[in-house]
Amino acid sequence: MIKANISLLSAALLTSFYSVTSWAGDIEVIQVNGSQANSSGELMVSPNVIYPIADIGQVLNHLPGASVNGNGPLTGIAQYRGLSGERVNTQVNGASLAGAGPNAMDAPLSYASLILTEWVEAQRGIAPVASGVDTLGGSINVVESQARFQETSGKLRAQYLHNGERSTLGGKANLGGEQHALLLYADVLHGDDNVKAGDGREISPTFYDKQVFGGQYRFNLGDDELSDESIAVSYQHLKTKDAGTPALPMDIDYIKTDRVSVAGSHQVVGWALDWHLAYSDARHGMDNLSSRTLMPTMSSRYNTADSQSLDSQFVLSKGDWRVGYDGQFRQHNSVITSPDNPMFRVDNFNHVQDDKLSVFAQWQHELGLWQLTAGTRLKYYHVDSAKVDHSMAANMPAIAALMQRFNDADRNISQTGIDAVFNARYQWREPLTWVFGAARKQAGATYQQRYLWVPMQSTGGLADGRTYVGNPDLDLETAYQLELGLDYQTGNFSLSPRAFYHRIDDYIQGVAATDPTVIMAAKMMGDDNPLMFANVDAELYGMDLTAAYQLTPHFSLDLIANYIRGQRRDVEDNLYRIAPPKLKLGLNYVRNQWRARLESVAVSSQDNISAGQLEKTTAGYALLNISLGYQATTWQVDVGVNNVFDTYYKDHLAGYNRVIASALNPGERMPGEGISAWLTAEYHF
Repeated sequence: MIKANISLLSAALLTSFYSVTSWAGDIEVIQVNGSQANSSGELMVSPNVIYPIADIGQVLNHLPGASVNGNGPLTGIAQYRGLSGERVNTQVNGASLAGAGPNAMDAPLSYASLILTEWVEAQRGIAPVASGVDTLGGSINVVESQARFQETSGKLRAQYLHNGERSTLGGKANLGGEQHALLLYADVLHGDDNVKAGDGREISPTFYDKQVFGGQYRFNLGDDELSDESIAVSYQHLKTKDAGTPALPMDIDYIKTDRVSVAGSHQVVGWALDWHLAYSDARHGMDNLSSRTLMPTMSSRYNTADSQSLDSQFVLSKGDWRVGYDGQFRQHNSVITSPDNPMFRVDNFNHVQDDKLSVFAQWQHELGLWQLTAGTRLKYYHVDSAKVDHSMAANMPAIAALMQRFNDADRNISQTGIDAVFNARYQWREPLTWVFGAARKQAGATYQQRYLWVPMQSTGGLADGRTYVGNPDLDLETAYQLELGLDYQTGNFSLSPRAFYHRIDDYIQGVAATDPTVIMAAKMMGDDNPLMFANVDAELYGMDLTAAYQLTPHFSLDLIANYIRGQRRDVEDNLYRIAPPKLKLGLNYVRNQWRARLESVAVSSQDNISAGQLEKTTAGYALLNISLGYQATTWQVDVGVNNVFDTYYKDHLAGYNRVIASALNPGERMPGEGISAWLTAEYHF
């Protein structure tokens, strides 16, 4: 069965099949929005029509070219066309706010409310400059419900998965008059047991406890409810505790985050002004002893981290033009201690400042059969760090030398980057549109890549089990991007392939450390082969496509396929953690209030691995998922089974087991989830 599905994947790639997935009724899964406002195409997927999820990041698996690096049940990091982490501009309601975890345990998508999320939208291909500050790896935005005028409505939604005894209960309510509107919401998520793989072994720890609640008040500045002028104030509180991240060296003890935002829409002398100010205060505790066993030779560790961030944006729009300003200001702290040794203390990161200021201008125009979008963005990066300290520096000369070197260095760094993007669509004939894109984009290093001064694994979620040191002198990454594709759509068939090529100069990744002091310090902590972040040369290329075919009034097919290859250009090696070729084929049935889906997921083996990061290969596999649903006027129920045949497989993007004395071997690739029956129920008014 695996071979058959992998053959299907290869055939789909060779024939460049595509789809816009648009089902009848309310089970619209992926919709291409071909509006002039976004000539490169915008993809949207709703989490409410997918099997139950605990983290919005899992939705990305239903978008062409996208996937998720899963370091734990609540820790999904976006990947798009082989680029992940902060290279992907990831927003919630248009705001980019920092998490507290130096290993991205609270990744951006983890702050999206399940009950509040309307859809996840991704700029397919080369993201226009207006979509965000750093979009070298694309742009993803979670669109959540907003308080609405003249509307009284609400929704309750519950879901349960038997594998891991995972449950979610969420609710939201909107009360709106002509001038005032109030929206309140809450999510409660529990994973009461460890998830089991297809061979029956527990993946430990994968339990969790998470709560999200908040609200929004909106005031109408116009004369009636149809006015597009308003001001909204929003608040969110997130609390996570006792959550496992088995691919990382520690698990989550707690995450407590408060977020406040103010946003407005106005008309100013013929221009539309949209703006927001969003602030986040995040606190995070993690350790290696509460949820996993410590060997006698291992030391207990507790990491306390926090961040404060401010995201600001002001955009003016009129006719074909959009001009705007973005400002992101972030501060990070991380201190490592030992519950068994009160004298032990390490400044992992100390008052790290990570700021970005940016202005952009974007022009979009329809000229005959052409839809054109062109834009440029000027970016200013400023980073700095306070001095660091280590309680063991007096007894370890190598650590003392690294600490002194870091404290004596010029840590105040400023850099300037420029993005330029051109996208075009040409409607050659009525059912066929050609798509072309080209761009030059730049992106700065993360604060971990610059300021990780002593060999550690605080790498923003790489989950490769290696220790790294940072490099304050990293240059900006510079990417030259090309894309070519087409959209073909008739009454019952649609096809849309995209081929892409990214040539990236000064790509930042870990290379073998050659500094004797770094190597000596790493050996003291049990690693004989530490890595150092450095600029290298890389390239990524591939194709992603979707297709849909309406077989009969009640039956339809949809398909998504991805192929990505990432490799170094300066040496013979591949890039780390690149998603393997994948195909997802679905057969759908819709009749009156009933709907059903039979879905096959085929994933190829991944042999193109990073030797420099000691990456391991993974074998191909195939999964079968089924679901059945009924929708009435005010309620709906869905049931299903994922991984029907309880197939054992290893997810190439899931990292490696870091937990000692568990059912999995240390360093083993994390297996995927075994069979899981599920149920969801929703009531709305």
